[in-house]
Amino acid sequence: MNQGFQTFLRHWFQTPPGLVVYKQEKKLVDKALNRVFGYFLVQLGCVSNENLVANSRVVTKLLVDKKLSDLPAQSKDVNWIQAELDFLPIARDKVDVVFLPHTLETIDDPYYLLRQVDTMLVPEGHIVLTGFNPYACIPFRLKYFSSLTSFNKANFHRASRLKEWLEVLGYEVTLVEHSSVMCFTNNGKYKVWTKIIEKVEESLKGIGLDFGNVYCLVAKKKVDAPTLVGLKWHLPKWRGVKNGVSVSRESTSRQSKSRQSNKSSL
Repeated sequence: MNQGFQTFLRHWFQTPPGLVVYKQEKKLVDKALNRVFGYFLVQLGCVSNENLVANSRVVTKLLVDKKLSDLPAQSKDVNWIQAELDFLPIARDKVDVVFLPHTLETIDDPYYLLRQVDTMLVPEGHIVLTGFNPYACIPFRLKYFSSLTSFNKANFHRASRLKEWLEVLGYEVTLVEHSSVMCFTNNGKYKVWTKIIEKVEESLKGIGLDFGNVYCLVAKKKVDAPTLVGLKWHLPKWRGVKNGVSVSRESTSRQSKSRQSNKSSL
């Protein structure tokens, strides 16, 4: 586990290049949280000195992190719990929204964490998560051509891969949105190149390719209810004993029908 990656992001997002990426991500998060409702929201990990869930309309908000002493002072409407992500102290079917800000990039087994989140969520609950696009310009350069070792150790995942995992767990992915393509955070120096790249981005989106630096995904927990059809779905098969004689449900049904037909004939 590399849970320190979220702590690193909290500091990197305050640097000039990180702040540009953070502002893009904040817009995506605000839009996603505006789509979900409920009584309880749980945020797993902290990547910002700001309250990322401040614009959420969920009533009660809870932040779970490994080290509370390292967390910044945020809004009073957020409660805090110190816990490991591998052992979340939240009961089954208690949470309406779970927010994962770059949380899956900090652990070696993201599918295991998603299963934990699935047990926490109520039916029709939502998962909102953010991550770096491994094929985008800035994350690719930071991971493979940067001296920042925290990016080298992070586990980036494509949004399409996460969508597949969630669909296997029975979720309906309702939103996948990427930030704009940006290879250079110094827009003044590379202004011409930025405009060209943005035009290419629009063309690629038309064929289903997204190269935005960060993405935000929203998934809804679906619970299939079986449809009961006919009398056989309601009456189980059984055998009983009446006056020392074995009686089945079918024979009892035939006898009652026979009695009804005799009454009608009388």
